[in-house]
Amino acid sequence: MPQYSLTRVGLGNIIPAMLNDTLPKYFDPRKYAFNEVSIEGRLSLSQFPELSAELASNEGDAFIHLDFRVDEDRRYIATGSIKATVQVECQRCLEGAPVELEVNLSLAFVYDEDHAKNIPSDYDPVVMTDGEVVIAEMVEQELLLALPIVAYHQESGCNPVALKYASSTDDAPDDEIKPNPFSILAELKAKKN
Repeated sequence: MPQYSLTRVGLGNIIPAMLNDTLPKYFDPRKYAFNEVSIEGRLSLSQFPELSAELASNEGDAFIHLDFRVDEDRRYIATGSIKATVQVECQRCLEGAPVELEVNLSLAFVYDEDHAKNIPSDYDPVVMTDGEVVIAEMVEQELLLALPIVAYHQESGCNPVALKYASSTDDAPDDEIKPNPFSILAELKAKKN
């Protein structure tokens, strides 16, 4: 089964343009947008060094689908999605916990940071380097932004020992009556009257 497919849409027809084993390392968004190309495929999570540093395990793949076009304001646009199941560290038991990431993309490709400031808020700007984009870097940044700040297993999925210690926040019995720190002031006020 191929990991990458590229199609060109024209006059209502979808024509397979190229099949390959991997996504291209670089792509030219201008050419893809002008030809209304769609790409889809997968990238291994192990090729994302920054993301791998945040994960409990870098096994698995990210699945990418992008549809390119030129919009009415002549911007190079891509819409699509990235889906991945990643293993993050559970904050309760410190073991790997699976998290489903699904990122909906609406991208506008620009030449520099100055052009990025003029992009409508509907789009996330992606700066092209020499007219090209490194797909792995773009996907990695999107996945990093989608990671949860804190992750947990469902309680039934955690290590039972860790779950026991995580759920007991205080060793004191709940029914123990603690003295009111202002009771001494109340007694002084009563003696004064």
